[in-house]
Amino acid sequence: MKHFPINQFLMLFSLLFVMQACNKAPNDGIPAYVQIDDVSLSTQATQGSNKHFINSVWLETEGENLGVYEFPNVVPALVSGNREIIVNAGVYVKGDYFNREIYPAFQPYKVDINFVPGDTVKINPVFEYYDEVLFALNEDFESGNIFGGLPRTELSDTNNIEGKALVIKVNATDDLVKGTTSSALNIPFGKKVYIEMHFKADIDFAIGIQSVVNGSVSQTGYIDRFLPSEDWYKLYYDISNIVNSLDSDNVNLFIEVEKLTNVDESHVYIDNFKVVVI
Repeated sequence: MKHFPINQFLMLFSLLFVMQACNKAPNDGIPAYVQIDDVSLSTQATQGSNKHFINSVWLETEGENLGVYEFPNVVPALVSGNREIIVNAGVYVKGDYFNREIYPAFQPYKVDINFVPGDTVKINPVFEYYDEVLFALNEDFESGNIFGGLPRTELSDTNNIEGKALVIKVNATDDLVKGTTSSALNIPFGKKVYIEMHFKADIDFAIGIQSVVNGSVSQTGYIDRFLPSEDWYKLYYDISNIVNSLDSDNVNLFIEVEKLTNVDESHVYIDNFKVVVI
């Protein structure tokens, strides 16, 4: 094995130290800042409610990853000059607070800003659905209810979040209530498919799916069971694998609530139910 003389080693070490010192941090280590207090969703008439539960933002600028942040927040960026900043909308995966993803139905928000070290620029991202997004179902329960036979609230009901809502009541007389879409939904094979909905419930409830072939149900299964929420909650739920495993592009969805033995009466409220195809 060849050994370097100690003096050569010290010279090499000194050279590396000098080279490291010359590689200064961008902006001399002084960041510019991006302030985000809130975000909003803009929808067209055919896309339903603009109420959302975007809970985080994913930021980048011209190849620089600035990270993932909840808001309100002030984000540091070791960049300077005029740049385009790209903001993606983050949601909880299937309502899991410990798992986030960029919601693929929303376009990223893009804006050019001037990054000045030490200065703060405030932006208010406004997200929109991609133009290509299809809505296999968009039920706001204002003028009707696709979940056959289930009642809706009155406009004066204090439980409403936005106009009327679907309400399911279980008691000693009706201890198991199920509502199924009155017409099949057409969902092209191989697409990303999400359920979006608001719900408020004092009992857990289930959502299920049926494949429909030549007008008849060929398969039935549950998507998931959802826990009670005393306040209105917005859910984004990926059902892509379930839908694409079925033998038909036509499906029904159903909502099912079963009474608890030790509770006299329970309620589930649902609003702004969308099936989004990407």
